[in-house]
Amino acid sequence: MKQQNDFDFDKNESFEFESSLLDELVSLDESNLLCLTDFDNLFPATPVQAERERTLLSSEDIQRVETIQNSYNNRIELAARDGLPWNPSIHATTFLQHINERSVTAVRLLSFFKQIPEFNQLNVNDRVTLIKYNLMPLCILNSTLSYNKETDQVKEAECDVPFNASVLQSIHGEELYLQIKRIFESFARIALHDQRIIQLALIALILTKGFSTDTDTNEPMLNDGMAVYRAQSHYTELLWKYMEAVHGFEKATKIFNELIGQFMLWQKIHRQLRLSTEKNLATVDKNELLPIMKSLLCIN
Repeated sequence: MKQQNDFDFDKNESFEFESSLLDELVSLDESNLLCLTDFDNLFPATPVQAERERTLLSSEDIQRVETIQNSYNNRIELAARDGLPWNPSIHATTFLQHINERSVTAVRLLSFFKQIPEFNQLNVNDRVTLIKYNLMPLCILNSTLSYNKETDQVKEAECDVPFNASVLQSIHGEELYLQIKRIFESFARIALHDQRIIQLALIALILTKGFSTDTDTNEPMLNDGMAVYRAQSHYTELLWKYMEAVHGFEKATKIFNELIGQFMLWQKIHRQLRLSTEKNLATVDKNELLPIMKSLLCIN
């Protein structure tokens, strides 16, 4: 219903976008509610799996999934080549530094999305809108792909400082921290067994207009909403076909319910997280924030 409402707009209407996000897009152009407690029995490797893959996934689908995995792996090198707004090897000590260090993950994720043809072919202002309002909530999902269960750390690259989860607890409080932790653990169970599910979900979700639950951020309409809808539908279908081919219909349904259900919970908690961040930012000098983070946090 949200998607359909987004199509009712004046195509002559124009919007101003933060230059930092637009610059990131242009620079990279020049360079891709079921809460389960255990997924161990959901990911069997049997001879039947190969037959299901051949039946449900075309050769083009299989190649696309492989390309997406390679594109995700290439994001760190591509982002480093274009330049990072923050040195990921620096230990953040202040509240503003902790926010600024998240810009590294944001730029790396952007470099991943810029390798996706369907995203890259969208209207440039629509791409800015999708990144501005959808990218930050996706960071929790993205972080599960860099989670090391043995060390209990999230670390995207060898030179990175591991993400300090205790910051969430000290800044946002124990209750919000525990809610975030439970949702992260749910996503991490899926990622530890099959990272491709998360990679495909990232693309489907970045392409979902009306994804943000923040009604006070004045999110603009899209210039070509149908193009975004078609791209989003394509990757949602590919995600489902991949899960059903690899894991079977019943298990794919359970994983899909877990993924979507937990993300709906995360949308609500992310709003609380944003409001808490705004409250803390009211006591500091916002001029120290990196431009890209001002854009992603909708700070004027």
